[in-house]
Amino acid sequence: MVLRIDPTSLCHRREGSVSPHKARSFERMSTLETARELLLVIPEWEGHFDCSFFPRFATRSGFD
Repeated sequence: MVLRIDPTSLCHRREGSVSPHKARSFERMSTLETARELLLVIPEWEGHFDCSFFPRFATRSGFD
């Protein structure tokens, strides 16, 4: 969604580096890295859209 608004955005190039000691498995490391990447994109999201990231996505996760 950010790239649709701003095609020059570098949001897809942000790395979510996480300490290897935080993960017990490869899947856990992947999840932590994805969460970190999202946290780094939130300021850009809120700059482009007139709403907060968390009420729109986080509260809906897992509820379909």
